[in-house]
Amino acid sequence: MQNARTIEIDLEIHKMIESERSSFDETPNAVLRRLLGIKNSLTPLEVTTTGRSWSWKGVTLPHGTELKMEYNGKVHTGKVENGFWVVEGKPYGSPSAAAGGVALTKDGRRTSLDGWIYWQFKRPGDTKWKLIKNLRD
Repeated sequence: MQNARTIEIDLEIHKMIESERSSFDETPNAVLRRLLGIKNSLTPLEVTTTGRSWSWKGVTLPHGTELKMEYNGKVHTGKVENGFWVVEGKPYGSPSAAAGGVALTKDGRRTSLDGWIYWQFKRPGDTKWKLIKNLRD
């Protein structure tokens, strides 16, 4: 996001934003823009050659880390870009949000998945793919 800044919010505010999401694909920023009546004139994510690492539940992946997940015979790919998982062009804050945002059931519906089980990563400089769940063990 252009001119993105980190803000601290309490758990109650976080829960409220999450409860207002219209879909798994809607980012917290998009929720707030919608609720505040601010038109989205910005690009979804500004991509840079250097950026923030992504960090969640004690796991950190650097900017530029490649991501992939296979579900129902389809491979989904993305990258860590400026603190977000950008998968198939959309930013997500966690492996599970990214998995739920791109995975479809056999009958074409969105599903809720534990992304820690499905995603693999390859950090800049790595030669092999590794399972993200192994970083939490």
